[in-house]
Amino acid sequence: MAYKNQCGSCINFDEPKPSPLKKGYCSWYRCYYYPDDTCVGDGNHYRYRGYITTMICDRLGLEKTKEVYKTITDFQKNVMENNKQYEEDLNKYNIIGPKIASCLANEDINIINKIYITFLIPVAKMIKEDHPEQAIFKYKEMVKILKTHYCFDDKTNIDDKPKILIRKGM
Repeated sequence: MAYKNQCGSCINFDEPKPSPLKKGYCSWYRCYYYPDDTCVGDGNHYRYRGYITTMICDRLGLEKTKEVYKTITDFQKNVMENNKQYEEDLNKYNIIGPKIASCLANEDINIINKIYITFLIPVAKMIKEDHPEQAIFKYKEMVKILKTHYCFDDKTNIDDKPKILIRKGM
């Protein structure tokens, strides 16, 4: 049975043999759906990860071909996404990353620059020097600081807005 433009046709629908009687897990929306539910996307969702890195580099006017951006996003895509060990972290990041990036879009450029120098440059260096666990720890440290800065907590949902913006520095 074909499920064109429905959940059963989506590459993120994790049920090997879709059946209209059995729900499958959509790894994109992180919910269970029947395969004949309408797929909100085009069935080819891209699991984009570099929310914070992208926003910071964009705000600084850095091209996506620059070493720091490419090193971090390539690592996320080619190493982390291909290793089940990081799946939970990436799923959490898919929720909080866009929220933080949205806040960073309006952040003072001096804070953006400080984040770039304090976190992204060292993370890229750790990746290049083959210290992946240290790089992941440093990136998580950045996310944790930004979550606190924007008053997000672990119960933050994908649609939540920041409760209050604190402008006392990092």
